[in-house]
Amino acid sequence: MICDTLVRTEADGKKVFKKKEPFNTLDEAILEAKRMNCKESTIHKLFAYKCTYCHKYHIGRNSKILSDKDREKYRKELGVSLKILGKIDLDKDKKGFKVLGWIDLDKIKY
Repeated sequence: MICDTLVRTEADGKKVFKKKEPFNTLDEAILEAKRMNCKESTIHKLFAYKCTYCHKYHIGRNSKILSDKDREKYRKELGVSLKILGKIDLDKDKKGFKVLGWIDLDKIKY
């Protein structure tokens, strides 16, 4: 069985559906919901639920806004840290010298 969710209704009345991602266990669905709740782009809180149609587990949204405190809690649970990417001034006196990336020294052949 395939579960679909309604994405939108076109102007001519045609409905557009999207396939839901099924999970075999509740633990898998909860873990994925926590991972998705860690993202900065997630606005509403995600949760896992059991589908009455296919009897598998899916991830859905509720009306609660995901706060920064909740997001930080999920990051600590999963051991996810934010990596700040960008330019970093190493020496304030020498203008123009900035770190743009990191080099993996293990990949360099001598």
